[in-house]
Amino acid sequence: MSKFPEKNQTEKINDQIPGGSLSSSLAENISVLKETFSECDDIIFQSTTIENQPACLVYLSEMVNDHALIEIEQSLYSPGKGSLDTLFNKQPPFGSVTQLNEWKKIIEQILSGRVILVIEQIKDAISFRSSNSKGRDVTEPDTDRTVKGPKEGFVEDIGTNMKLIRRKIRNPSLKVEHLTLGKQTNTQISVVYIKGIADDGIVQEVHQRLSRIDIDGVLDSQYLESMIKDSPGSPFPTVISTDRPDRVCGDLLDGKVAVVTDGSPFALTTPATFVEFLHSAEDYYDSSLASSIIRWVRFFGMFVALILPAFFVGLVTFHQDLLQTSFLIRIAANREALPYPALIEAIFMMLAYELVREAGLRMPKAFGGPVFTILGLLLIAQIAVRAGIVGPVMACVVSATALISFVLPNYAFHQVIRFSGILLLLLAGFFGFMGIIVGLMFGLAHLVS
Repeated sequence: MSKFPEKNQTEKINDQIPGGSLSSSLAENISVLKETFSECDDIIFQSTTIENQPACLVYLSEMVNDHALIEIEQSLYSPGKGSLDTLFNKQPPFGSVTQLNEWKKIIEQILSGRVILVIEQIKDAISFRSSNSKGRDVTEPDTDRTVKGPKEGFVEDIGTNMKLIRRKIRNPSLKVEHLTLGKQTNTQISVVYIKGIADDGIVQEVHQRLSRIDIDGVLDSQYLESMIKDSPGSPFPTVISTDRPDRVCGDLLDGKVAVVTDGSPFALTTPATFVEFLHSAEDYYDSSLASSIIRWVRFFGMFVALILPAFFVGLVTFHQDLLQTSFLIRIAANREALPYPALIEAIFMMLAYELVREAGLRMPKAFGGPVFTILGLLLIAQIAVRAGIVGPVMACVVSATALISFVLPNYAFHQVIRFSGILLLLLAGFFGFMGIIVGLMFGLAHLVS
């Protein structure tokens, strides 16, 4: 069965949203809203009066901040304050209200957590800001940790995320443009850039790619990444995904464009170059010499994680003459009683690592999580060596590769390098060093394309 509704089902759902604008009859407007939100027990219709005119407050009980709702009610009932002139002229305390007359926008405002006031004989509804902003507190980022620098990361609330960005770049040149994506979710998306630094062509290209997205729901920024990046069929990422506000602000100052999604703790920045996936936010808080050395260490770590298992398998399978005699004798002695060739051993160890890693990711933190992954990998390697399934050198090579791969700061890039290493391993097992060279040539040709 399909996970998403078919096209005709989606059209039927969209037909439930009324079109056109409000009428002057309060009873008719309330009837339309009740029909639209039928069987929704969390929708509240609260009758009230403004200047002897019947009116009604409409809101979703779980989406509205109770304190803000009480302030709205007190202001409406206060003598001299809750008047129509005060409302429509947006005088205090109603300085943050919006006038609406289209049903589609009114429905969107209600679903966004705002309070809607509908008044008899008036064709405009009043929208009050009252959304419940309760959510996860700003904490240290989980995926890109640093020793130096800020310790705050994005959360799931787009308002909080934009606040974190505005606090770091206090300049009117920082432009924020809102749009809504997702036919059913109506997710708010913010395109952020610095006017005068970001290229206008890049900003326009981001808007065009976002405008072409036509899906039912956007639940996370990764939905957008797969649809706006260059070469969607390529395994290599071309858009940086980060949960660090300082990383996003640094990219904005470099002329990039950021895309912030409501409900996601990760923001996207584009365009991105290959070397940027080896950069960390901490590089900007260390000296230039230390940062340069650490970046070269990451390049070396990427190269090791990519070809070390393939190099060892090709060496012991096809190119034993490249080894020193003493080392070759030791490897031959260790492999004498092993039942399987080196390629099968490497595949077994890497598969075991991937299974243990997935188990560690899904395991509750109370049981250890990452600690379980490392200890489980070492334990399996030790048992496999004692059982005579794999050799000690192979267990050492695969374990070292698994740990070294974590020097890559970008998770998406880390995944690509890890799985590319498996392809090179297969080529090395069948064709030796020539397979590794051909695989690297094809990978390089794909990157430069």
